[in-house]
Amino acid sequence: MGKALHAELQKARRRHDLLICLAVPVVVYLWAGAEAPTGADELANAYSALFYGVPIINTILMPLAMAILASRLWDVEVKGCTPKLLYTLQSRRSLFAAKAALGLAEIFLIVTLEAAGAPLIGHLQHYFVAQGARRAPPPPAAGQAAYLWGCTFAVDCMIFFSELLLTVLLANPLPALCVGILGTLLGLFSAFMPAWIGYFVPWGDFIPLNTYRIADWDQASKVVTYMIVPFQWPLLVATVVLAGILFFAAWYAMRNKEV
Repeated sequence: MGKALHAELQKARRRHDLLICLAVPVVVYLWAGAEAPTGADELANAYSALFYGVPIINTILMPLAMAILASRLWDVEVKGCTPKLLYTLQSRRSLFAAKAALGLAEIFLIVTLEAAGAPLIGHLQHYFVAQGARRAPPPPAAGQAAYLWGCTFAVDCMIFFSELLLTVLLANPLPALCVGILGTLLGLFSAFMPAWIGYFVPWGDFIPLNTYRIADWDQASKVVTYMIVPFQWPLLVATVVLAGILFFAAWYAMRNKEV
C-alpha cells in the first residue's frame, strides 16, 4: 500500500493535481469576495451572506473539479496501457486503495482550504470593522463551520467516486467530464425548483444541505437578511451512504475490469 500510494503521488505531481486543488478554493473565494457585501448595513450580515453564497458557487465548480480529478486518476493508466503491468506488480486492492486515498486527500485539501478562506475573506473585507456602536458579527460558530465542512466533503466524495466509476467502466474520461458539466447545470437549476426536487439531484446537494437561508429582502434598501435552519442530518446521512455505495461500486468495477 505504501509503495502504491507513493507511485500515485508521483503521478499526481506530473499531472499537476496540486494546482487544481489550490485553484478551486482560490476561485471560490475570488468569486465570493467579488460578491461580498460592502455597505454598512450589509456588513451586519456579511458572514451569513458568505456562507449562503459559497455552497451555490460549489454547485457550479465542484462537479467539474471532481470530474477532472477522478477521470485523470484512471485515464493516466488507460493512456499508458499500464493496468496489466500494474496488476502483475501489485494487487488490484492495493491499487484501488492508493487511488482512493489520493482522491480523498485531494478532496480534504480542497475543502479545508475553502473553509480556511472564510475568515481570510472576513479580514480582507473588514467584516470585523466597527460599525458605529456595533461590530459586525463574528464568523459562524464552530459547530456550523464543522457541519458545512462535513457537508462539502461528503458531497465532493460522492461526486468524485461516481466520476471514478464512470471512468473505470468506460475507460474514457470524456463521459465523466460531460456528466460533471451536466451535473453543474442540473444542480444549479435545482436550486430554483421546489425544495423536494433538490433531494433527487445529488450534484446540487451543497445547497439543500446548507443551513443559511434568505429570510427577507428589503426592496427599498436592497439589504438581505438571513436565517439559520437546523442541520439537515437525513440528507447528509443519505449523501454519505450514497458516497459509500459509489466507493464500493468503483472498487468492484476496478476489481473486475478486463485488461
